[in-house]
Amino acid sequence: MTQPAPGWYPDPSDPAKNIYWDGTAWAAPASASSPGTSRQKAVAIGVCVLVGIGFLMSMQSVSLLTGTGAIWTGVGVVGAGVAVAFFFGAAKWVRVVAAIVLTLTLVNAVYIENEMSNKRDELSHIFDD
Repeated sequence: MTQPAPGWYPDPSDPAKNIYWDGTAWAAPASASSPGTSRQKAVAIGVCVLVGIGFLMSMQSVSLLTGTGAIWTGVGVVGAGVAVAFFFGAAKWVRVVAAIVLTLTLVNAVYIENEMSNKRDELSHIFDD
């Protein structure tokens, strides 16, 4: 009978966990989780940081002189966070939160863009009379 190569394998007693085969014996990690769980945590943290930064960028104040570029950049950063969440298979709650934040930033950006347009129109009509 051939032995499996050293590495992480599903635990037969609990398929949600992994155990390590060192080439001679099975070894459950003392307190650690398997590399898959660590990767998922890292993806979740990365997505949350990216989405948080984008959200803060999208909430910046704007003026007629500076425009709304930073707000749309924030929307783009949140969009990238959502893409990362789906591409790297983040936990469902991470994907849901990222999608909700993307929706909020889009609504905010469209609202601010509309308000800026109204102010520009208002200023352009000041001198019409």
